[in-house]
Amino acid sequence: MEGFFTFVLAIILLFWLLGRVAPFLLAWWVRKKFRGMEQQQKRYTNANRDFKEGDVLVEVEKEDRKVVDSSVGEYVDFEETK
Repeated sequence: MEGFFTFVLAIILLFWLLGRVAPFLLAWWVRKKFRGMEQQQKRYTNANRDFKEGDVLVEVEKEDRKVVDSSVGEYVDFEETK
């Protein structure tokens, strides 16, 4: 019976400590995540500082040209009819 009370007391103590420590751990983790997002935002904004305010920046993605070997021929998709 003494072991049961010790176990219950240990569980209660564990939850009490977790309740005291968890807010600090959560605040630390959230601050860490916000710092990471802030650094990422600074990297992005510093990379695009070459333009004055009001300038228009158009980013065009390069199109990949399809390379077709002339000896292969043209692909034709045939449909099967019954």
